[in-house]
Amino acid sequence: MNTDPHKLVEAHDCPMSSCGAPAGSPCRTTAGKVAVQYHTARFRLVPSLKAELNIPTPAVRRPGAKWEEHPRPAATAASGPHGHVRIAYARASTVRQSLDTQLDAFAAAGITQVFSEKISTRVKDRPERS
Repeated sequence: MNTDPHKLVEAHDCPMSSCGAPAGSPCRTTAGKVAVQYHTARFRLVPSLKAELNIPTPAVRRPGAKWEEHPRPAATAASGPHGHVRIAYARASTVRQSLDTQLDAFAAAGITQVFSEKISTRVKDRPERS
């Protein structure tokens, strides 16, 4: 198994619409340069890197250089899911209210990462939204 973080990240297409780097390529900026670090949404697709705050683009990818698309890696069954990151936030104002309808709608849409809480909109510090 490959343990280089940049290769694990680059096994996935970048889900950021402003980047759109295909699998096998580094992330890019809107100015068409190689990004200095990978977009968070992309390295969160790798389960072992989900908790990381920063995955720098390695020097071999020449951060700041003109971006060019690299060949896509061969797809394997073990490479896991590809595509956009889909997360959701469900909230109810009171403990008596149910989140079931929201959670069912998210599940039907294929969203697997849901943050939920029962808390008033007047509360300024909402832990699940931070």
